[in-house]
Amino acid sequence: MWRVNDSLASCQEKYTLEENKPNLSELQKQFITSAKKTENREWLSEVSAIPLQQSLNDLNQALL
Repeated sequence: MWRVNDSLASCQEKYTLEENKPNLSELQKQFITSAKKTENREWLSEVSAIPLQQSLNDLNQALL
């Protein structure tokens, strides 16, 4: 699943290091906006951002 697994791994790493979990805005910037600028994931610019944002929202809610 595109970057949700990457964002989950990042959140888990922060938890292990006893750091604060990134907020939803930070997750979206890091894992959607940044991903669209990479060669391997530039295709994300061609799809609606709503499902991408919702998947990160769901992850954020699950980690509360």
